Amino acid sequence: MKAILNSGTMHEELELNESHIAGLIHPDKIQSGSILTDNEILDAINNPIDSPRLEARLTPSSRVAIIVDDATRPTPTKRILPLVLGKLKSIGVPDRQIWITIATGLHRKTTAQEKSAILGDDVMSIFNIEDNDARDPEVTAYAGTTASGKEVYLNKRILGADTVITIGVVKSHAFAGFTGGAKSILPGVASQQTIHENHCYYNIEYPRGVLGSCEMSATRKGMEEAARLINPFIINVVLGESNQIQFAAAGDVVSAHRAAVDYFKKGALKTIPEKVDIAIVHGGLAGSISFYQGLFGCNVVKTTEKPILKKNGIVVLFAECREGSGSKLLEEMMPKFNTPDEILQNLASNKVFDDQWAVQFLATFLRDIKIFLVSTGISDEVAAELKIRLFKKAEDAVREAVAASNDDYRIALIQNPDVLIVNLS
Repeated sequence: MKAILNSGTMHEELELNESHIAGLIHPDKIQSGSILTDNEILDAINNPIDSPRLEARLTPSSRVAIIVDDATRPTPTKRILPLVLGKLKSIGVPDRQIWITIATGLHRKTTAQEKSAILGDDVMSIFNIEDNDARDPEVTAYAGTTASGKEVYLNKRILGADTVITIGVVKSHAFAGFTGGAKSILPGVASQQTIHENHCYYNIEYPRGVLGSCEMSATRKGMEEAARLINPFIINVVLGESNQIQFAAAGDVVSAHRAAVDYFKKGALKTIPEKVDIAIVHGGLAGSISFYQGLFGCNVVKTTEKPILKKNGIVVLFAECREGSGSKLLEEMMPKFNTPDEILQNLASNKVFDDQWAVQFLATFLRDIKIFLVSTGISDEVAAELKIRLFKKAEDAVREAVAASNDDYRIALIQNPDVLIVNLS
């Protein structure tokens, strides 16, 4: 059979032996008529889940902080934000009392071009807009202590508001179960120290860090405890093809998020009846950006509730990685150790630092499975530093993966892993 692989500007046609295919896995295609209209999105905002309506939370004198996703998420903010701003205007909240913060967490700052793409030029010309700067202690302040005893520090722009509104997208996430919900608060607008405590080695290590389950995720629990300190009004959407909005939920930071999660899982949760030796992973925004982002897509075969890849199995990751590794720490730290176990022992016994979760995932993968990366954005030198095999063509990577497997090898072909949950049935 022929398979078409895509990632950013990379495209390749691949011939596979159909008798060895255990599963062709991709998100359900959007159904005609299921794309939400503006009125349907507003209907979700006007009928929040387990939360008072915005009219009951706001007055014309209210100060409103709006939190939006950065460029690493496909959130259609430019579509949703005008509806929110229109709602605030109808309540009488003046523009000068509304400020917008981009939930960069510990990601790099957004560029002017990215801000324009996220928000639109009209919004940028009117409203006060800033990225979160988690590393600047002057930006954050004490927000309170969670039920489990963790002190939380958040962006002062958020703490200075009477009401916080978040706009996010729900899809699968490597260790928080899913994106969306409380993630807009932590890590989105939190301090570096608060993020480090939440993203610690213990929380991320599987199965406490799990893809596709909010209830199993220790990281998600901490995020939601932190978000409860400010009680945001969330607007979360689920996307179909071409980032069209299929579902919207608004209201309570947990209840509304779970409604979106339940809808997302209807199209994203897939099962196959047997474990596989080789998983070919391609597509999705994340892998086109960087190896750091694309690496998390590999979790779809390894850190779900019932992983489908055999121990010592091979992931063929077809990812453009136009920004290279996406993590200086990966390039600096991986060569310092001889084995994955040495890396993991070092991470477990030291203080948390930025991007350590990427190093942790890569080391765990290299300990348990093999990664064959097909990419135009990663050099041979960087691949060697990361201890991964680099190929220029998927055909060559798959041929070598097959040669390294048993004669009765099984393959799963996985498209758009960042919007999937894949379990063994």
